[in-house]
Amino acid sequence: MKKIISASPIAAITLLILLAGSCATPQTTGKNELTKRYFDAWIQIHHPGINPTPLGSVIIADTPGSGETLGDSETTPYVYCNYKSTDLEGNIKLYTDEATAKQLGSYAVSTYYGPQVLNRNASSVSGGLDEILQTMSVGGSRTAVIPGWLLSTERYDSAEEYLENCSGSDAIWTVTVLEAIPDVVQWEIDSISRYISRHHPGLDSTSFGYYYIQTQEPLDTTSFEGGDEVYVNYTGRLLNGRVFDSTIADTTKKYRIYSASKDYGPLQVTLPESGSETVTITSSSSSTVQGFGKAVKSMKAGEKGICVFYSGLGYGESSTSTMIPPYSPLIFELQMLGKNKDGSIDEGKDKD
Repeated sequence: MKKIISASPIAAITLLILLAGSCATPQTTGKNELTKRYFDAWIQIHHPGINPTPLGSVIIADTPGSGETLGDSETTPYVYCNYKSTDLEGNIKLYTDEATAKQLGSYAVSTYYGPQVLNRNASSVSGGLDEILQTMSVGGSRTAVIPGWLLSTERYDSAEEYLENCSGSDAIWTVTVLEAIPDVVQWEIDSISRYISRHHPGLDSTSFGYYYIQTQEPLDTTSFEGGDEVYVNYTGRLLNGRVFDSTIADTTKKYRIYSASKDYGPLQVTLPESGSETVTITSSSSSTVQGFGKAVKSMKAGEKGICVFYSGLGYGESSTSTMIPPYSPLIFELQMLGKNKDGSIDEGKDKD
């Protein structure tokens, strides 16, 4: 009796590629000919009998949602979702959830975990992923194997054009859609309105997407002038309350974001001339975000307050911090110390 040896998945895929190459009708060689053979063979081994999408991805798990269907990127240009991406061997490459970070041993308190807003018309979403999103509904979850040539951010109308022009590494994407966002600015404004209604009911915005709440009256009602250098303490939060930065060491320790390499203490800023909201950090000459500057320039010595503003006055679709995801409204708790670091109001004269 002959001994039968089972082939490994890689060996099986290699055999299928060879058989496909020997039986196929000769075609013009393309940049993805071999990689497509490998992809097709991998699917035949792991997920046989599933018809691909028009562009060539393979949906291997699908839980329909009960909400609205996303449609194309013109109908729903933004999607609020959780996602995870792995290679074909199961190695995790991208993810949004905290549990995965802990599983990988890469969890960091200084990193934001949670749903993200994807801009379907930007480089964050490939053509293959966008096709998968089109037929999903809010509340739904889908897992799809996307070939590498569809993971380009370039957009084409047909599978043939992607095959001819793009290349990349195959990936398995799992996406759970939480919200469809036709207008991301309005989505942020609505989010801030709900926050204000819960925490500061009856408060109106002072300008579009911006609120200010005075929590302590100033000790001196004299206004500062453009060019004045003043000291400010602040603590920055997301709408969910998560602290992402502070000038107060004890606050950063409480929220476990303390860094021994950072100097803590009041921030010295230079106030703008009339008509501008560009407040600069004195030591580095770098600008603060507009919402922060808008609040600080109007405050007086000894005053405390909270400003809340949409990302158009913050970091917008990008972020300089791993703790602030794109399109995030921000909250700053502020204390205006004035011209003196210790909060005294003697116009900065030297003390004995």
